[in-house]
Amino acid sequence: MPAISVKSIRRYLADYVRPDEDLVTKLNFVMPRLYSMGMWRDLVYEWTITTSNTYFSLPEHSESLLGAMVDNAPSEIKAVWHDYRIQGYTNEGPSPLFGVVDDGWSVIREDLLTGDSDDYEIELRPVSPATALPNIGEVSISFTIRDESDFEEDFEMAGQSTATSSRSTVTEISEIQFSGLNEAIDVYAIHQNGGTDIKLATIKGDGITRYRRFRLYNADGTVKSVKTLLKRAWQPVFNDDDVVYLGNLNAIKHGLLGMLAEDNADLQRAEYHWRVCEKLLNEEMDATRGAAKPKLRLKPDGGSFAVTNIM
Repeated sequence: MPAISVKSIRRYLADYVRPDEDLVTKLNFVMPRLYSMGMWRDLVYEWTITTSNTYFSLPEHSESLLGAMVDNAPSEIKAVWHDYRIQGYTNEGPSPLFGVVDDGWSVIREDLLTGDSDDYEIELRPVSPATALPNIGEVSISFTIRDESDFEEDFEMAGQSTATSSRSTVTEISEIQFSGLNEAIDVYAIHQNGGTDIKLATIKGDGITRYRRFRLYNADGTVKSVKTLLKRAWQPVFNDDDVVYLGNLNAIKHGLLGMLAEDNADLQRAEYHWRVCEKLLNEEMDATRGAAKPKLRLKPDGGSFAVTNIM
């Protein structure tokens, strides 16, 4: 099956972890390794991003960009700094000849505006359909205000409807840390002078926000639609209702056994279990493709309709 809930995994595989260990904790160790082994079933998906900037950020549930179409035109994906060594940096973004260029990582999805009247207040909101923030967890945000002073503000989650920063002249976000969040929440920058609010991040669990960013040509600042093909990232699970987008129970079983063997310093047995994991996932992917498999076609006489002299 392409996807499965933690509850279903617990029903079938709870016996494959030690009694003194938690299955959810083990899944958060094992599954990232299985995700990274290949482009397995349900790990590749489409996502549409709209932007008026010279860049766009991948959503937090993705790991990498496999393909992109900008306004329905296929675009090549270039490595980080590809255009820097050829034409240098321009405010309009890379030349259309370069397509979409990897721009590394960013703290937030979208940068704050930098005009004299662009002041922001930070607000934490529950993710729909939730109507309140989680009862546990902490968020720490480092930012700079209009007078160029640096601040760090902590937000304690206590089931409130929203949480706002004590400063309303924020001009730059330098770091967002979070811990213990068992439910996702959104971080917004609220414009204080009638401008557009900006969604900075969606956070859950423990970590520091990092968004994969790509640059594209957009000299006139028009709204562009970027249709992307993405590799899904592992998102930590916390309860039985969370979804795992890799439902091969046999592969997960061998992953748990491989982790157990590593914990017992039995590296030979661990390596065996990880090899079986990859074999099972490859077999499943092959069966899923059916007739839609890459085929190698050789034409000795060339690709045209004319018959060429190959003697």
